[in-house]
Amino acid sequence: MANADGNPTVMSASTFVIQVDGIQVASFSELSGINTEVEPVEYISSGVGGIVHTKQYGKTKPPAVTLARGLDTQTYMWAWHQAVLMGDPAARKTCSLQLFAAGSSPKSATPIITYVLENAWPSRLEIGAMRAGSTDVINETVTLYCDQILMQPTG
Repeated sequence: MANADGNPTVMSASTFVIQVDGIQVASFSELSGINTEVEPVEYISSGVGGIVHTKQYGKTKPPAVTLARGLDTQTYMWAWHQAVLMGDPAARKTCSLQLFAAGSSPKSATPIITYVLENAWPSRLEIGAMRAGSTDVINETVTLYCDQILMQPTG
């Protein structure tokens, strides 16, 4: 996306939605990272010019996405994580992570960008600290690993 001057538009997102099979299963207020990485491998060769050190593509690490939100009564993420703990092969799901612009509602707006997480599964689910009688928001953090992340820009 670009503005009227042709310069790239900086994105600002306020809501992050996970959809599985086209159904919204969770909404998050914080995205702390989308990580993809290819490890560099040192390659040494020798020839008439001497020894040459270069870096080559190495092993890829599984992509990860970490999301956080205030804990609510929706149990989809918990049930999904429980399926992973039980070793259910069907727990690997291709899902979408949609980012919605600040000030927009996922119910009435088009996402500004969508990431497709192929064969995703929640490897970690953390419920934050709780104190009886406190009015503090309880946080839930979910880390999803997947085989591949594909970006689908809109607009």
